[in-house]
Amino acid sequence: MSDNKIIELTPFRADLTRALARRGERLLAAPDLADEVAALEPLEAYYIVREIGLDQSLAILLQLSPEQLEACVDLDCWSRYDFAADSLDEWLSAFALAGPEALAQGFFALDYVVQLLFLAQTVTVYDPDMDEVPPQDEEDENAPVRAMTPDGFYLLELKSQLAFRTHPFTVLDALYQYDLTATHQLLSEVRVDLPSQIEEEALRFRNGRMQDIGFVTPEEADILFSRPGPQPPLARPQQPQESPVTRVPSVYAVPFTDSTLLQQALALISDQAGLARLEQELVWVINSAIIAYGEKTQDTKQITDIAERVRDTICLGLESLIARQEPQVPPAGPEAVTRAADLLAARYMSDLFRHGFAATQGLQREVRQALQEPAFRAWYHLADTEQSEESGDRLQRAFVAGLLGRHPLRSGFDLAHPEAVKAFACLADIDVAHLRLKQLVRQILCPTS
Repeated sequence: MSDNKIIELTPFRADLTRALARRGERLLAAPDLADEVAALEPLEAYYIVREIGLDQSLAILLQLSPEQLEACVDLDCWSRYDFAADSLDEWLSAFALAGPEALAQGFFALDYVVQLLFLAQTVTVYDPDMDEVPPQDEEDENAPVRAMTPDGFYLLELKSQLAFRTHPFTVLDALYQYDLTATHQLLSEVRVDLPSQIEEEALRFRNGRMQDIGFVTPEEADILFSRPGPQPPLARPQQPQESPVTRVPSVYAVPFTDSTLLQQALALISDQAGLARLEQELVWVINSAIIAYGEKTQDTKQITDIAERVRDTICLGLESLIARQEPQVPPAGPEAVTRAADLLAARYMSDLFRHGFAATQGLQREVRQALQEPAFRAWYHLADTEQSEESGDRLQRAFVAGLLGRHPLRSGFDLAHPEAVKAFACLADIDVAHLRLKQLVRQILCPTS
């Protein structure tokens, strides 16, 4: 039996295989689609829909549970602290492809405060018998669009000037057809509540749900880019925590199919509870990194790149700790893999990421020191129109730029894509970068030597 076959049979490899088997087109072709969708964790469901595309995901959308749909909206329809009604419109428009009833069911499956928030941002609600309704010039082409509700209680005025795919009045018509009483109640609350108060309450609930799936606040996510403590935690739990996240979604799983120090170490973990805890931590670190890097979850290709960056940084952290604790252990060999598995049992994934981050700080100090030299600084900040047209020069600038980011990264290694970045994955990568930077500084400061 080959080594590759042995790797495929490990519990971690099996988990990755199951995750990848749940990817979009395969899921759509499943004969028991309802059961397959019901088995998805909310984060998995979101990324699967995003991979396929909303317009192609109707069969899945119609099977989503309220919790799954809630996660989709939480991830897709907020920009930091602001709710984007036009983003929710994209999801509602996908439901609308199946007709008014499906649209109404999708809307009512949302968190109640989100229902209020969408309406508060899109329509002004007047009670003609009690409110002072502003007069409207019917000949004014720019006057807001108005309509009476089907029950005749409220006058609605379109508030948003955004170009919605499904008009808010169309949404309300579907809601009235489906449940007149519930829709009337929604509009009565929108009429009297301040939009800012509704948004504040919706944001509070959304932040709590996001925390539950590992999307922490930007301030908490920034801890990834800080130096780790010298010692591991005294009591590290080995069981997974109670959370909607217990396994790696398919979008995150792709980079972990490659043979790396982290993948090989995870392959040695046979205890299912311990492995579940590690996978849970891995997802949380990736989610925190998405926040820390300021990325959007909608771009699944970019999110997979972030997962790869997290993988490589954790690998670097593992190797750095092994080299510090047992310098005689070769970095590429079975003993290093065993030591890495021991570290996984002793340290949090976030702690290992921070050790990998710390291993890049020497490079950043060196490049910042080089920029103190007037000649090097002048070369780096040279105007685009004055820079050399040689591809090598562009690669070197991208190399320096990659090291200057909050998380120093490898760049300037691909002639076709000079600004492409990857994380440093091992100490050999760091050594190569040290040598490259040293040669570059010498070349700039002493061009004739």
